[in-house]
Amino acid sequence: MTITPRRPVRTRTRQRTAGPGRHAPAVHVNRPRHAAEPPLALPEIAPPAPISSARRGARRAPARRAYLVAALVRCALYLGPLSVAIAAGGSLGQVAWPVPLVTLLLGWTAAQALTCAGVTVAQRAGASAACRLVAAGFGAVAGLWCALVWIAPSALLGPHRGLALVVGLGGLATLATVTAALVTRAEVAVVLWCLPCWLLAVATLAGPPVPWLPVGTLLPAAIVVALIRGFRAAMLPGTRRPCRLTRPELRRAAGYLVIGAAQAISVGLIWRAGPSGSTAPFWLPLLLAVPILEALIGWNTEAGHDPESRRGVTAVTLAGLLPPLAIGCALAVAAYHIDARAELLAPAGGMLLGGVFAITYLLAARGRTGLAAGMAVAPPLATVALKILPLPAAGPLPDAVGALAVTHVAGLLAVALTARDHRRAS
Repeated sequence: MTITPRRPVRTRTRQRTAGPGRHAPAVHVNRPRHAAEPPLALPEIAPPAPISSARRGARRAPARRAYLVAALVRCALYLGPLSVAIAAGGSLGQVAWPVPLVTLLLGWTAAQALTCAGVTVAQRAGASAACRLVAAGFGAVAGLWCALVWIAPSALLGPHRGLALVVGLGGLATLATVTAALVTRAEVAVVLWCLPCWLLAVATLAGPPVPWLPVGTLLPAAIVVALIRGFRAAMLPGTRRPCRLTRPELRRAAGYLVIGAAQAISVGLIWRAGPSGSTAPFWLPLLLAVPILEALIGWNTEAGHDPESRRGVTAVTLAGLLPPLAIGCALAVAAYHIDARAELLAPAGGMLLGGVFAITYLLAARGRTGLAAGMAVAPPLATVALKILPLPAAGPLPDAVGALAVTHVAGLLAVALTARDHRRAS
């Protein structure tokens, strides 16, 4: 769930003056400008004549639906890592639990920071430079994973050290492909090239393994194919202009790095504290909330730039963020009236975690990266503090759910206050 700015529509103005003996006025011809070219100052022109409301609505409707299309494409892109995890279920069962958690921590953290920095580099130096930045970043993370596998004891990796190495590299490669697609704006193409991973996941869920369909052999090939397509821009010749990030941009990327690390830790806390052997109650509400939250954040970002629709943005946004809090708290309250508490607390944690994710990304999209990082770090810090403080121990899962609920309420207040400040500033 990474929000990237929309592709700007830029034009270059070419002025053709009248030749000798001609008295024709200057003619302005607009043509599309390459994304790597610097912006040009456009001359001031007179405002166009007013048009009817029906015509205005017909011309602005496609732009208003653009955020829905972008949200659906991003959700389809996120199905790539999910399908890889489903298809690799047999391999994940043969490694120790720290392997997928550390892979998620390293990969998700790198994806958040490199997406933020890569979008800035793409706007200045082009998609090739941004793609090479992502490749270098994930290359360093892959090297770190190899070093960890080399020195880690067998108890943290499982009986097969080589399998742990391959599983971690496969997960990092999948997240790197998604990051490269977001940075280079090749989401649709990468989604199409991830179809083999989807098919392998469907074959895994369909039933027992088929002899003529070796999923364990075909899955690495499918990951490599999508990886090559995602980083195609880094292989093509392009401009190699130096692009250094400014200090505010570096601080923003560092904020996204903290956000990614805190989110991965929160997912790990809920997963490890939930009922063993059952991950569907935890993952299902989080997966169902992703498309709705993506559309909500996209609409909020789109409407925030439109002065005409800025009045009701805060009310609709808060109304969209309330259902995860209400459903999560209702499940948590119901868990204390039945015997199977973990079966209800796990989906409650997933629902609340989805709401906290949405609040975090919404604050970051409004430029409040520091506040968003604080919201992301609050649940894991509160969970650890509850274990240290001399308080009655309720258990790791109830502590995590309570910390997420309090963070969600604080996030709603932060969203309301930042929206009011945004309206005053505009």
